[in-house]
Amino acid sequence: MHTARKAAQRLDMRAGSLNQQVEQVLDLFEPLAQDLKVEVIRYFDPDLPSITLDAETLQAALVNLVKNALEAMPDGGQLVARTRPTRSGVALDLIDTGCGMDDHTALNMFEAFYSTKDGGSGLGLPTARKIIEAHGGRIDVQSDVGRGTKFTLEFPTPARLARGEGS
Repeated sequence: MHTARKAAQRLDMRAGSLNQQVEQVLDLFEPLAQDLKVEVIRYFDPDLPSITLDAETLQAALVNLVKNALEAMPDGGQLVARTRPTRSGVALDLIDTGCGMDDHTALNMFEAFYSTKDGGSGLGLPTARKIIEAHGGRIDVQSDVGRGTKFTLEFPTPARLARGEGS
């Protein structure tokens, strides 16, 4: 809960690389992914602009999303992580070939204490959304039962960030 408290408090926002944040979280889960026979595919845009981020809280949100994706694929599958520029910033797509969600679950998954897992707190996704929104970003989800789920996280790039870099 330390990170959830920090999200509600002041974030230590600095220029940083979304690619690097995602890379670190995927590296953390690589052994579990291999155990689950999940192939992790990384498509990172090498020219992705920096965003303003708090590394600790953003990683906590990403950990939650990657953990959920892996848990949705107990019989193996693929997890694709793709970063890309958008008109106003950068985006991360996390696409899994897991069990997917029905409409009811997709509509309620960001509600506090809603969980479909035994022993799940129902706080992971609401906390992840709060963290992403605290970064000025947004999170969207598309899911099909039996086919998988795609989370898209979008973050703005600060207008003045480029001027301050390298000086």
